[in-house]
Amino acid sequence: MNTGRRGSREELQIEVRKSHGQREPYSRAKLRRSLRRAGASRAMAEEVVADLEPRLRDGITTAKLYRMARQALKQRSRRTAITYSLKRAVLDLGPSGFPFEQFCGRLFEAMGYTVSYNRILQGRCVQHEIDIIAERDGERLFAECKFRNRASYRNDVKLPLYVRARALDLAASAEGAHHAFWLLSNTTFSEDALDYGSCEGLILAAHNTDHYPLTRGLINEHGLHPITCLSSLKVKQKRGLIEAGAILCRDLLERPDFLKPLRLEERQFARVRRECREIIDRGKAREESS
Repeated sequence: MNTGRRGSREELQIEVRKSHGQREPYSRAKLRRSLRRAGASRAMAEEVVADLEPRLRDGITTAKLYRMARQALKQRSRRTAITYSLKRAVLDLGPSGFPFEQFCGRLFEAMGYTVSYNRILQGRCVQHEIDIIAERDGERLFAECKFRNRASYRNDVKLPLYVRARALDLAASAEGAHHAFWLLSNTTFSEDALDYGSCEGLILAAHNTDHYPLTRGLINEHGLHPITCLSSLKVKQKRGLIEAGAILCRDLLERPDFLKPLRLEERQFARVRRECREIIDRGKAREESS
């Protein structure tokens, strides 16, 4: 493979390596879009791309590319860097969907709901497993959580059609009675999916909707940043923490014993907790100033 650079406007002829080992061609447009979605201006995004590309090498991992982009953003705008890390952090809650369900449940809890997970309820025709049941002051919400491993994945109209059919079957039974049915994704929904959801009374929450709980406002306001935001821990360490039940940065502050199995040196232990505080404090400062 030719890894040379043939000019400043030519696409780099290198590949990036995903977390599961698959390789794909580097895309300047994809990097630029991710920066713009985080709130970087067009000029800032171009600056970051120009800063990073001379340092990229064939086979670079997506995790390292993300860290480099976040650091470059941080040097220019801490707020934009926080937003960039937050979107990526939600995507990095995989590869399975269970951590994303736990994360969504914590967001509902922040809104005052009591949450239960993966309960089986009888509909009129069949049984249904509900990812999240959230209850507050006599109100009962159901939520379906759809985790995707690719940021570019767009949920089409078939998903809300399927959820609407489940909602109708559940609503026809006493056990399945509910006030609203949520559909949450860590990526986006197509326009048809959004239109159908709105028409049928479903609540769709994703990066391209304004609904809680998947909005930066709620996450920043309550300090609900996932531990995948952290740059002071390796991917394997973060996955181990998630498996142990630590989903949020605040979990590592409230229960430092979560970090004990990692056998961190005292200096790194302090660094992780300091980064947790910084992420939470900056998120809250963003909301207070907005």
